[in-house]
Parts: sequence; structure tokens; C-alpha cells
Amino acid sequence: MREREAAEGPPIPPAPPADAGQGPGPGAGPAGADSAAPGPVRLDAFAPGGRVYQAARDLYVSEAHHVRPAGPLAVVEPVLPTDEAAAEVFVGRGTERREVLAVLDPAHGATGMIVASSVAGLAGIGKTALARSCAAEAVGRGWYAGGAVFVDLNGYARDPADQVMPEHVFAPMLHALGFQGRPADSPAGQAAQYHRMLADLAAEGRPVLLVLDNASGTAQIAGLMPRSRAHRTLITSRHTLVTRGSRTLELGALSPAGARALVEEQLEFLSPGGTRTRQDATGTERLCRLCGHLPLALHIATALLARDPDLTPSDLADELACARHRLDVLDDGERAVRAAFELSYRRLTPTQARVFRLLPVNPGPHITTDAVARLVDLADDQAVGLIRELARAHVVERVGNGVWRQHDLMRAYAIELLGHYGDNQGAASNRLIEHYIALAADAMSALHGEAPATSFPTVEAALAWCDREHPNLQAATSMAATFGDDDGALRIQETLVAVHAHRGQTAEWEAAARTAVRFAREAKDHPGRSRALHQVMLALERAGRQDEAVEAAGALLRFQHVVIEAASRAEHPLDCQRLLQHAVAAVAECRRLLGEREDRLLHTRRADIARVANARRLDETFREIGPRPPRRPAGPDTEDVPGEAFWGSVPRPPRRPPEPAAEEEVPDVAVEATRWAREALERLAEHPPGVAHTVVGAAPAQMAARRALSLIPEGLRPEEADDWRGVCALLARFAAARLAGGPMSRDAGRLAQRDWSWRVLPHVASTYEIAVQAYRRVNDAAAQVRLYTDLAEESFQSGAYPLAAKCRLAAAGIAEAMGDEEGQGEALSAAAHANLLLANHEEAARFAERAVPLLTAAKRPGPAGRALTTLANARYSLNLPARALSAALRAEALTASADDLPGRTAALLVLGLAQRDTDRAEDSSASWRTALHIARTLDDPYLTPSTESFLKSVGHLRG
Repeated sequence: MREREAAEGPPIPPAPPADAGQGPGPGAGPAGADSAAPGPVRLDAFAPGGRVYQAARDLYVSEAHHVRPAGPLAVVEPVLPTDEAAAEVFVGRGTERREVLAVLDPAHGATGMIVASSVAGLAGIGKTALARSCAAEAVGRGWYAGGAVFVDLNGYARDPADQVMPEHVFAPMLHALGFQGRPADSPAGQAAQYHRMLADLAAEGRPVLLVLDNASGTAQIAGLMPRSRAHRTLITSRHTLVTRGSRTLELGALSPAGARALVEEQLEFLSPGGTRTRQDATGTERLCRLCGHLPLALHIATALLARDPDLTPSDLADELACARHRLDVLDDGERAVRAAFELSYRRLTPTQARVFRLLPVNPGPHITTDAVARLVDLADDQAVGLIRELARAHVVERVGNGVWRQHDLMRAYAIELLGHYGDNQGAASNRLIEHYIALAADAMSALHGEAPATSFPTVEAALAWCDREHPNLQAATSMAATFGDDDGALRIQETLVAVHAHRGQTAEWEAAARTAVRFAREAKDHPGRSRALHQVMLALERAGRQDEAVEAAGALLRFQHVVIEAASRAEHPLDCQRLLQHAVAAVAECRRLLGEREDRLLHTRRADIARVANARRLDETFREIGPRPPRRPAGPDTEDVPGEAFWGSVPRPPRRPPEPAAEEEVPDVAVEATRWAREALERLAEHPPGVAHTVVGAAPAQMAARRALSLIPEGLRPEEADDWRGVCALLARFAAARLAGGPMSRDAGRLAQRDWSWRVLPHVASTYEIAVQAYRRVNDAAAQVRLYTDLAEESFQSGAYPLAAKCRLAAAGIAEAMGDEEGQGEALSAAAHANLLLANHEEAARFAERAVPLLTAAKRPGPAGRALTTLANARYSLNLPARALSAALRAEALTASADDLPGRTAALLVLGLAQRDTDRAEDSSASWRTALHIARTLDDPYLTPSTESFLKSVGHLRG
């Protein structure tokens, strides 16, 4: 079908299930850009984080919700003194606090361990807050010169395999305490290093404080216990743990007086000068009672009072009582906390509620403000305001400058809501992954000393970011791979490899490089896999494991067979050239370590490179490549030099061009380019049409066109460009001649058409890229847009929708750079339509939303209406009928005003669907009757039967 015809009758998505609507509450309906029908649930709660970590094994997507570690993620963070820690109100635990500090005092002669546990396994009672407060005070008093660290053992994870055990903590604990050297490879070796370091610190009179939070059993803590009485350990648990030499402090709910004091002091902190709690003492006491005197519930209730100056404690208590009544199936403590959560959530604005629900999509233990902005697709300044409002509501907590996290119970509640409201986790995840990829690329640039990155002006800044975001980056690689973005996973992983390489952390370097090998293999990125194998080799070499490094070099050399074969199959000569350059560099690195060990294989690989280079007529480029005598010594002019394709940021030495013969006259380059461009056309015409429009038949002509392009200089001045426009026009004619094979294939039958679409059209696309590059060198943007548009239209007619979308987006980018808003809008609208046909509904909606204002501003109501029809279709497919209805109404009005009858018919069809699914059955029937009348009046060979077929499928017409 033609693109014009398809645009007149866009695909109408099937009706969603009747029960696929959204539930009530903030964010329901059209408020959130990512709201959609409830999809697969894939998030789960996961422990808060910090700076030093270790993952026990790879990550995966759980059946429940969240991309998380398949196995423990140990996060070890330093304890900050009270004056540096995040400000918070901590009252009502005076007795318990004094008791803990008495044990933490190094001068205290008693045992150095205390276990703070809660009664009846109750969560939210304030164990962690007590431990953090006491630890911060102890550090502030200067008691722990050897260091103080906090680690969440995640003892109550849904999956017991996610509990953090001692073997997962040793290595990050060593780093956090300032261990100099490389941690041992085995857990037993790391344990020995850990206890030896604690013993040394004790001998030096430098005590250490360990805060082990959220332990569920003694197995999680036994191996971490210091053997010296100089050190102190503070453990929190929901159960009473019997550990030799420990003192147990069981926490119950706050006393009525303590609970009221917490509410009053917290309210004064959040909203100074208020008198509501004193004026309504009875209501305040009732509110505390309904919160179960639990600190977590009390903090949330107080935040609700602070956010609404007109809300009295009695009014809030009434609401809380109603919420508790609905939760009678829970025990008292759970009911109190859950009721507080619900009240807090109800008072969020729709945008705040959407941010709250999407926060658990972040795969790591904490999230920064800029990551929040990307997650919810908002500007940074908007995200700052929203996350601060959530912090004031006490549904997130600040753990650093611009760094936030959720309490594990609050996170679990957000995950539950995320599944209920059906927010589009895929779109949010993709934005977040792209955010981490972009910052990882900037960090890589800084580490390699390339052009200053916008995010990290210095190496130190890049390393600091990598340290802080290390848990998030590791989790993001898994999330990217899970969602099929293996290339994105590889790019993030390569940054982690670079960090470990920069610091010489050989064990971590090797492990990260081996993970990169796996990601590259999944992505079928042969150069990426080669780079990762090279990093494995370098890490082993740096660690002094020479035999293993030589073995890794052999693996790298053997893999070059895959790279060279990929080069031989590459359709684009430049791709072939890059792959061969990579192979040359890899062979040179292997030769450095292997020496004479694999001389025959080295010789074979060089011969393979020369064979492919000669077959693809790249012999001039690869003149230095070829079979060399096995024992010929390499001099300075023949030594293999690794290239930028292999090293990334290290430039190759410039190759000296061959000197022309003295008697040879250098021809006029423009004349020679014109000759090659004409030869491309002539060689294509030598064959009959059936042969000329095949890949093999067009190959000689394509090579001539490529030679013509290679002669056009880069960076031409305007006065020089005119000399080359004739060459560009010839190359454009050559591209158009190749594109003529499309209509011929459609006339020849289905088999010929399929062969054209699958095999020939991608090769023709490379021909068009030659012409586009030629016009780019003469700075003719309009010609580039025309070329991309022609190729997109043929791709659409051939059913190659991905290529059509790619070309349209390229044209949109060029039009935007030209300031051509109309052209940009038309290209974006066509890209949206192609994505709609590919069922990429989110992308279709995104591009259509961008196209509509551009076309409206250009006073093009017809095209704007068609873009809105595409938008309505995409929103309907995303189960957003109310938003689809809005777009369809506007589409019908604009196409009617432009007298665009085919476009109006398409708008009316999707309008009828949206009306039907928003309980407007009569309006739906009227829209479909009008669409049918217009289609039959037009009597279009495509539009009329397709409209009738659709109306039969929805039951409007009888078959």
C-alpha cells in the first residue's frame, strides 16, 4: 500500500479488556504521561544503598516487580557525625539512646555488642533510626578513629537468597575501612584480611564501629563480629537474636507521652509556630493511638498535618480511623502503618503520586535528583520541586546532597500501587537506562582524558560519581539487558571496567570485563566483545597472572576469526574497514603477549585480514596488512600499531600517504570524482533491470559511487562547494536509479517483492547514504531531506517500516537544524505513523506529540489532524481511552476544517473506538456512520473496503 493511503486509514487497535481501566486515586486517568493499562508486574523492594558494594551474582527481573540482584547486594556506607547527617527529629527514645551510647563508648569495659530488636517482629518501630542516631552521635564524639560503617543485611527480603551474608560483605567492608591492596579472590581469604585489619586497628588504638542493620538470624552476623573488645557492633533485627557476649535491647512502641512529643517536635520542625497540637490535645492523643505509637506512622501523620495548615489532629484521626477500618485483616502495627501510607498518598497531587509510584523502577538502592527527572520525563527544576515535596510528605528521605531513597516499607507500598495503576514501566525504565548510559559515557571520556565532558570536568569528579552510583550502574546493566538493550548494558559495563582499570583493582577489573564479554556476545557486538576480551587479558597481566594472561591473549586472537568474517560480510565498505582495523589492532596486542607461541596462528590471521581487504578492494587502505614471513623481525616501520577502533580513546599514528611518482601528473580531483560518479550510473545501466536491481549486480556500480564520495573533501567552504554539486547530483541520480527496483519488484510478484524488501532495499539504503554524505559535504541540507524522504516513502511502500521510521527521523533532525518547522513536523508525523504500524505505541505517541504543534504553527490543519489521528491511535493502544478521545476529537475537527476527507475518515474511526470505551455509545455509532458515509462517497479502492472491514470487526456493520 502507498504511504498516503495508509495515512488515510491508520490501523485501529483492538479493544482492550473491559476490566483494564485504572483504579481511583492520584494519578488515575490522563494525569501521567506514562499511565497505561496494567502490564506485566516486574518490580520488587530492595535494600537502601550507599557507596561501597558487592553483588554476589548477576541481576535479574523478578516475577513480582523490580529489577534487582539475583542474590545479595551488599552496600557499605560510612556513618556521618550528627552535624553532617540529614536533619531529622528523633525523640521519645531517651532511655534506650543512653543505654546504647553507654555500650558504644570505647571506654566502657563491658561487652562491645548490642542487639536492638523489636517486639513481635514489628516493622516501622524505629530500630534503624535509633541505630543511625546513636552511631552518628558516637562518631561525632570522636570515639571511632578506625572508622564507622553501616550495612543493610536485607534479612527480611521476600526471597531468602537475597539476604546479605558475611561473604558478600567482606570485600566492600575492606574498601570502606580503607584497606590498602587488593582483596583476596575467595571469601575465606577476604575474611582473613578483614579480621587481620580489625586486629591491626585495635593494636593501633583505633576502634571501629559496625552497624549491621536488618539482620534476621545469627548466620548473617557471626562471621562479621570483631574479635577484639576494642571494637563495637550495633545490630538491629525484628527478632531477638541470641549472640554470645551481646546485650539485647527490645524496642516496643513509644509511650503515649513519647509519641505526642514526637508529633509536636516534628510538626514544629516542619511548620514552625503552629499551635494545633496544643489546641487539640485530645485529637493529638487519639491520632498517636491510631498510629499505634509507631515512629514511622507518626512521622507520616505529622507530615500530613504540616502540608495542610487547616487540618486538625482530630480531622486527621477521623480519616485514619476510616482507613484502619478497611485494613482489619492486618495486625495492629501493620494496620497503623498502612493506614498512614494511604492517607499520605491520597494527599499527593497526580504528578507527585506518579513520581512516587515510579521511584521503585530505579534499579538501585538510591536515586539522584537528575535521575528522578529522567525517570518521570520532567525538567530538572520540576523534579527538584517534586522530590522535595515528597520528602516533606515523609514518603522519601534525603540521604545526601541531591540523593534520595525510600523506606523499605514505603517502597513496597509504591510497588503495589505501581502494579495497580499500570504505569508504563517500560518507558520510564528506558529513559533511566539512557540517563545512566549518557553519564557513563561522560565518565568514560573523563577517565580517558578526552575532550572535557559536560558532566565531569575532572577525573576525580567522574570517579566520585562512579563510586556513588556503582550499585545503580550495576543494576542498570541488568535492567538494560533484561529489556533487550544489550548494547546499552555493554556501554555501562565498559565504564565499570574503566573505573577498575584506572584504579588497578585487578580482581574487580577482570570480573567486570568478563561480564562485558557476556553482554557483547548477547548484543552480537564483535568489536565490543574483542575489547572486553582484551580487558580480561590486561587485568590478568596487571595482576601478575602471566600464564592466564597468555591464555586470554590466545582467546582474543582466536576470536578475531569472527571479527574478520563479519568484515567480509559487511555490506557497507566503511563497516568492513572498521572491523579490519580492529582486527589489526587486536592481532598486534596478542602478538605482544604471545610472541612465538602462536606464530602460525598470528600469521594466519594476518593472511585472513589481507584476503578480505583485497576482496573488498581495500588493499590501499590496508597496504601494511598481509602475510608476513614468520621469522621476519618487525622494525619500526612494520610494527603493528593498535588503532582507535580497538583502544577507543588512544589515537593511531597517522599513516604516511604514498608518494606519487615524479613523472605522474596529479589529476583534477573534482573531474576524477565526476568520472567515478558517471561510471556508477554506466555500470548500473550495463545490466538488464532484473540484474541491475540485485545486490550482486549493483556491487561494481556501488563501489564506483563510493570512490566518488571518497574524493569529495570534508569542510568545503561555500565558494568551493559549487564545484562539487555536479558530483552530488550524479550520486543522487544513481541512488534514484537503484530505488526504481522497488516498483519493478512489486509488479513482478510476491517473491520478488519480498526479496527486494529483505535483501536489496538495505543495500539501496547504503547507496542513499552515499548521496546524503555527498550533499552533507557541500552543506546542502534540503537535498539531504529530499533523499531521506524518497527512501522513506519507498521503504514504507515495501513494508520496511523500521527503515522508513529511521529515514523520517533523520529528515526531521536535518529540518530542525534548518529551522524548517513544517518539514520537521511532517517528518515526525510520518515517523510516528511508521512506529504505529510497528506497534511501538509509546514512540508513535512521542513523535506525534512533537509533530502536532509544529504543523499547527505552520498552519497545516490537514497534516496536523493526521498526526493527531496517529496520536489517538497510539494512546488507544496504550489503554488511555480518555486521552485518545481528546486527540481524536481534535483530529476530526482539523481534518474537517482542511476538507481532508480521507484523513477525517481515519479520525472518525478511532474517535468511535475512544467514545465507545468511555461510555459514549451513541456518539460512537454516530462517528462510525459518518466515517462510512464519507468512505462510500469517496469510493477509494483502499479506503472504502478497509473502512467497511473495520466497522464489521467492531460490530457496527453486519457481515
